[in-house]
Amino acid sequence: METATEKTLCALQEEGYIESETEAFKKLIQPAAHFCKNCGRSAVRDQNLCNPEKL
Repeated sequence: METATEKTLCALQEEGYIESETEAFKKLIQPAAHFCKNCGRSAVRDQNLCNPEKL
């Protein structure tokens, strides 16, 4: 089973993770180093984005 750090932010959103684990989610996105060219979300690790590009 994948952990939250191994999943994309889009997958976590679909699972309700953002609402249920808000503080843990914040750790995945701060300080942002990459953004997704599909949905515009930002994240620390490029692995958490579907179509990442470095900021």
